Amino acid sequence: MNIEELINRRRRQLTVHSFLYYQLNTNIISDSTFDAWSKSLVDLQTKYPEIAAKCVYAAEFEEFDGSTGFNLPYHYPEIQSTGHKLLKIARKR
Repeated sequence: MNIEELINRRRRQLTVHSFLYYQLNTNIISDSTFDAWSKSLVDLQTKYPEIAAKCVYAAEFEEFDGSTGFNLPYHYPEIQSTGHKLLKIARKR
């Protein structure tokens, strides 16, 4: 997986799981997983700022420091839809 794909993946993961946590008051991953993904993303964005600036949700993640997902753009319909799908899958297990 290349750097751009990984940044896109991490941003989407963090945003979807922030939606689940802050809007639906549930989670399907551990806090340690969220923290690891956050650290990974912060490291990638710091090391590759030019690539990060071209990735999905670039403006929304400009100031992201990994400390919280509260301000992430989880109000977008694609994020909410993905969150509901993942939650449905998780509940079937």
